[in-house]
Amino acid sequence: MKKKSNPQPRPACLPAREGGFFNLRVSIGLLTVVAGLLFVLFATANPSKGGGRGFGARSNGPTPSRPSSGQLTGRTFARVTPNGVITENLLGSERQDLARATPERLVLEPLGNTLWQVDDQNAIADGVAIDANDVWGAWTLQGARLSAYPIGGDGTPDFEFSSFGSGNSGVASAKGADRMAYMESNAAGTDFRVHGFRSTSAGVPDWSFPFPVSDPNLPASSKKVAVSYDGSTVASVVSDSVTQNSTLYVFEADTGAVRSSWTDPLRMDAVDLTDDGSIALVTQDNLAVLVDTSNGNTLFSVAGSGAGNIFYRISGDGSVFVTGGFNFDVYKYDGTTYQRVIHFTRPSSWFGGAAIVSRDGSTVGSFAGNYANNWLTGEVFLFDVASAQMIGSYPVSGTGQYQGTPVGAESNDNGTVMAFASWGTEFHDWPEVMVFNRNVDLIGAINFPGSAFGVDVSTDGQYVVGGSKAVHANQFGSGGRIELIQLQPQPTPTPTPTTTPSPTVTPTATATTTPTATPTTTPRATPLPRPRPSPHPRPTPP
Repeated sequence: MKKKSNPQPRPACLPAREGGFFNLRVSIGLLTVVAGLLFVLFATANPSKGGGRGFGARSNGPTPSRPSSGQLTGRTFARVTPNGVITENLLGSERQDLARATPERLVLEPLGNTLWQVDDQNAIADGVAIDANDVWGAWTLQGARLSAYPIGGDGTPDFEFSSFGSGNSGVASAKGADRMAYMESNAAGTDFRVHGFRSTSAGVPDWSFPFPVSDPNLPASSKKVAVSYDGSTVASVVSDSVTQNSTLYVFEADTGAVRSSWTDPLRMDAVDLTDDGSIALVTQDNLAVLVDTSNGNTLFSVAGSGAGNIFYRISGDGSVFVTGGFNFDVYKYDGTTYQRVIHFTRPSSWFGGAAIVSRDGSTVGSFAGNYANNWLTGEVFLFDVASAQMIGSYPVSGTGQYQGTPVGAESNDNGTVMAFASWGTEFHDWPEVMVFNRNVDLIGAINFPGSAFGVDVSTDGQYVVGGSKAVHANQFGSGGRIELIQLQPQPTPTPTPTTTPSPTVTPTATATTTPTATPTTTPRATPLPRPRPSPHPRPTPP
């Protein structure tokens, strides 16, 4: 096992914004001495992320600043309980100068080429998803909406959509087809909907489904909606504030027809799908449940190690899945049932918020945060599934009063590129999005002005996208950013040949999964040609 040293920060350059400097010059005329003084004061009060933020970066909107009167703002905290980690969202309309509220940061050297970035003055980029051609953004709070950004563009959306204009939202896309799903709830949390889109939808949903239940305390999010790799299936989980039940809904992705549903009194926090959409992995508090999407029957279930800020993930063929909490556990199908093949823990660590398995099931990882010191230290761990051995780890540490809680993780198809998102610390001691190769080398990073809330990786690992809030999650504030970076090509490792049995559904269910027909998608051009890996041979769940 090898350890990676902490990244070494360097002082940031603080260039003033051209527009602000121009206005100062106009306002003071020929008083050059006064202009110089105001220039220094303005640059100090509004720190910018210099130090190589160039590399083709493009901002498609104003940098978030003071919210207007009555502006909806929010802040989020992670709280540890004996049962797990709870994230608390607090809303308000506090008028706060966000530029002064954000401390000056020490910036790392850029890793990856920033293709474009989009800043929003009011909305937070709570969720992001990437497919072969587009980045999909889910904005929340004031100006909540879906935005479709071409990868090869400049951050200008092809189209946007919203039913409510404010509230919460989540997004998921098929990595192997032109299909995505957008989930939204209104500001009051009384109206939940899911919509199906393609890149050619031009802002009009192909279909929409209003959920018959709602819970203001459990709003829409990207963890509550999933799309299968082949684009055949959409799944969402919602809760009912009256009965306290939760329901998994499975839809035919082309039409929005309900294929199946499953209701249970245990709260459903998240959902993931296999490549063909035949199996859904539902995160229920501290329980992982595999569900046959053809009929809603339970195929397998196992208890995790804590509830709250958790998101269980499953491989493309359904042979490997991961659970996180106070421990990190990996389960693999042995031809009859699922067996735990990796069990890992660290004192005072939470593995639930940022755990991932690669699509081919070869690699798993987690960004574990240390809750004993207010989330100011943590460590990224990667494991090889075939050998059940740790590949390596990457520790981080910081200072300040804000929590650096890990909140998301994604991988390319073969596990050679894995990205982990966190809220970051008060002084940005590590990048809010960190990207690693399979040797646990830091190969990419996104340094946000505030906290990261979402991350995604393209199938080939060439692109990484992140979504963030304009200030730290622990601060009251609004505004956010979506940023897309391009990585240097990574060498393809020599795979270790292993025979993975096909998962046959024998645990608690009696029904056999019916294969889902894959709809024919409309071919479309790829804006940035790039090599695509061959599909990984995998067993097909029955």
